[in-house]
Amino acid sequence: MGIVDLYSFRARIALVLILTLVIATGVLFLLNQWAERAIVKKVEKQRAEFALAINVAQRSITSDEYVRTFLKQEKMKDATSFYVKRILVVREDGVIVDSSNEDDRDKHFDTLDYGTFEQATDFAVLTNQNLPYKVYTFPIETQVPASYELVDEPSIQKTYIIIIFSDDLSGQLRDTSTIRLLGTGSVLTLSVAISLFLIFGFIKPLADLVTAARRVAEGDFDINLTVTRQDELGQLMKVFNEMVKGLRERRELEARLHRAEQSAIVGRLASGIAHEVKNPLNYISLTIDYLRSKFAPLDEDARERYTEKMDGIKDEIKRLDRLIRNFLSYGRPLNLNPKPIDLRELIGGILALTTEQAEQQNIKMLLDEETKIPIIEADVERLKSCFSNLILNAQQAMSNGGKLEVKFNPTNIGLEVMIIDTGSGIETQNLEKIFEPYFSTKETGTGLGLALVKRIIEGHGGNLTVNSVVDEGTTFRVWLPLKAMENGEEKIALEAMPSI
Repeated sequence: MGIVDLYSFRARIALVLILTLVIATGVLFLLNQWAERAIVKKVEKQRAEFALAINVAQRSITSDEYVRTFLKQEKMKDATSFYVKRILVVREDGVIVDSSNEDDRDKHFDTLDYGTFEQATDFAVLTNQNLPYKVYTFPIETQVPASYELVDEPSIQKTYIIIIFSDDLSGQLRDTSTIRLLGTGSVLTLSVAISLFLIFGFIKPLADLVTAARRVAEGDFDINLTVTRQDELGQLMKVFNEMVKGLRERRELEARLHRAEQSAIVGRLASGIAHEVKNPLNYISLTIDYLRSKFAPLDEDARERYTEKMDGIKDEIKRLDRLIRNFLSYGRPLNLNPKPIDLRELIGGILALTTEQAEQQNIKMLLDEETKIPIIEADVERLKSCFSNLILNAQQAMSNGGKLEVKFNPTNIGLEVMIIDTGSGIETQNLEKIFEPYFSTKETGTGLGLALVKRIIEGHGGNLTVNSVVDEGTTFRVWLPLKAMENGEEKIALEAMPSI
């Protein structure tokens, strides 16, 4: 049996049974020793008192003194407090001539509630009696003392020494048996209690395991059981955690493959749109420029209105062109060009470009200049696009002013960038959707901005998360490794393949 096996449930149950057997054997041994000593002590005391009772009775028969006198001499003043209840000297006719109790003299034996005199002198009857006392009769032929004035019998007569003896030994044996039974029962009860404790302790975590399995069946793979034991159940919980981890990784892989499939579909769609729409848009844009310069009204007010309309048309054309570029960017594979980059310098440049817009909206922008951050390898243009998108979204969420703060948290393997705003926040039901393609809460949004940001960050081997509270603000956390992955999302998909 290995060291780990000692922690198993079977080993603990076996240990409890062995300990129960050892303790029960020890308790019974001690009880037997105690009972044996008690019985031996009682037998010795009974034997001594019995011998003394016979000696006293014989001396009283052969002398003029009474039994009571000899008992006083032997410092046995109250014989009834010991095992000997009565010491009687009885004639053949059943009359008591001497007794350890003075009130018994000259009474007939039958009046003492110890049976009849005939029974007392019939040894066969005495042997079969089952009474709380024992009657021991010893017939003796003696010379009658002169002090027995009531006796009108020949000088030689048959006298009986009758000892009424308490049958306390039987009670002692019964008490001993009861104590043994109680001791054994206590040990067994304790053993059962310990066994039940172990069993309930083993079964209780099964309820947590069943609850966790139900959650996994409902699609919740973000569960991890705390393993605090090393027995079979602990091993089962470890295997369960490994299984859930594999399922979680597989779900993430499926999500990435789904996004890749969407990207491929969008890529094909974007390519078609680009070919069909981009060239006409360029022609329309050039035509608008020609019309604005060639056919502008001479009247100043009319020219201003005319120019405003033409600028509006140009803006819409630019928006359509931007939409096409987003389609193309999202649909194309990531071909990263990693170079050493200082993220503080890159983000500072983006903030500088948006300073004028921030001042118009009364937004205070803060950049962490104190934290020492490492130089990372990443695609500069891609990251500039990502952080520009995040910073512009933050400013748009603070139409009534607020504070935009950029913080850094370097680690041994990467760098975390936190973009914190005090804007309107994102509703809880939308938090899980904002990174999905084509989902947008803006009326003019395409829904590809954050999806493209997330794809680029993950293409570098990083991670993008968001926390938001409505009316309090939003925090985007961008984690990037010190060195970007090659081949972007293709390598991520391969490394994310679960091993189950």
